[in-house]
Amino acid sequence: MEGKSRTSASGKVNGGTTELEKAKSYESYFQLEKVLGGVRLLSVANKDPVHDEHLFIVIHQAYELWFKQMLYDMGSIIEIFDGTPGREEKHMLTLTHRLERIVLIWKLMIDQLFILETILPSNFLEIRHLLQTASGFQSFQFRLLENKFGIREEDRVKHGSKNYIDMLEKESAKEALRQSAKDKTLFSVVQAWLETIDDIDPDFWQRYVKAAEKSADKASLQGVVDKATYESDHKKGIRRLSHKAFKGALKITLMRDEPGYCLPYKVLTLLTDVDGLIMKWRYDHVLMVHRMIGSKTGTGGSSGIQYLQSTVSDKYRVFIDFFNVSTFLMPRKNLEAVYTDIS
Repeated sequence: MEGKSRTSASGKVNGGTTELEKAKSYESYFQLEKVLGGVRLLSVANKDPVHDEHLFIVIHQAYELWFKQMLYDMGSIIEIFDGTPGREEKHMLTLTHRLERIVLIWKLMIDQLFILETILPSNFLEIRHLLQTASGFQSFQFRLLENKFGIREEDRVKHGSKNYIDMLEKESAKEALRQSAKDKTLFSVVQAWLETIDDIDPDFWQRYVKAAEKSADKASLQGVVDKATYESDHKKGIRRLSHKAFKGALKITLMRDEPGYCLPYKVLTLLTDVDGLIMKWRYDHVLMVHRMIGSKTGTGGSSGIQYLQSTVSDKYRVFIDFFNVSTFLMPRKNLEAVYTDIS
C-alpha cells in the first residue's frame, strides 16, 4: 500500500505493517544452547569426574528457574493488589490463578528434594570440596523472593556475624535486596486490601462482638474483640496483621460462602498454602542436608544444619495470622442470632 511502511524482522521498513519477531526453531526460542550449556562439571574440568555432580547442578538450576517464575508471578500479584480494588471479581480470578500456580511450584520444589536425595552422602562428599565457599545461602533470587513475600529484616537469623546481604558477591545484587526491603511486599498490599474489607458492612463487627459476649468461648475471643489486647500482641510480634486487617480476614472467613466473599476466601486459603509450603520446604531441606552432611559446617561458613533449623520458625511465617484466624471463629448461627438485635 502506498504511503505505508513496513519494518521487517531485520529492522527494515517495507510497507505498512511491522513484522513480528518469530522463533526460528525450538532450540532458538527456548535458548537451549545457553540453558543446557550452563551445566559445567567442575569434577570433569579437574579430571576427576563425579557422576552425581550433574544432577546436583541441574536441580539447583531448576530451583533458580522456578524462583524466577515465582518472582514474576508475585510481582504481578503485588501490582494488582496495590493498584486496583482487590475485591473486584475480574482481578480476584487473576490473583487466584497466579497464586495457585505458585502453590504448585512450591509443591514441585518439595518433590525435587526427593530426587536430590538420590545422591548418596558418601558420593556428595566427592562434590562438596569443589564448592569451596559457594552456598545456597547466596541465592539472590531466593532472598529476593523472601523479601517480596514479606519477611522482615529484624526477623532474619544472621549468617554468623553477617546478614544475608553481606553474603552476596555482586554489589548490584546487594543493592537490589536493600531496595526490595524498602518496597511494598505481598504482605503489605494484602494487609492494605484486608483493611478495606473491614469497611464493608460495618454492622458485621457489631454482630461479632455481641455474639462473642454470649459465647461459651468468650475468654479466647477477647484476643480479637479487645483492640488493646490485640495491639499489645501486635507490638510483641505475636500478631503481624493490623487489627483492622485481621478483622477483614476474620470476616472473609466467616462469610466465605456469601456473594462477594468466595474468591477473597480462596485468596486467603492460597496465601496460607504458600506460607505453609515454604515452611515445609525449609523443614524438608533441613532433613535432606542433615542426611547429606550431618553436623558439618556449611560450605558458606554457616553453622550448617543449626543455621537451617533456626529458619524453621514462626518468624519466617509471613501469613501466620491466617492460621490463627481459626482461634476466633464461631458458628454462623451465633452471628445470625444477634442480627435482629443489631439491625
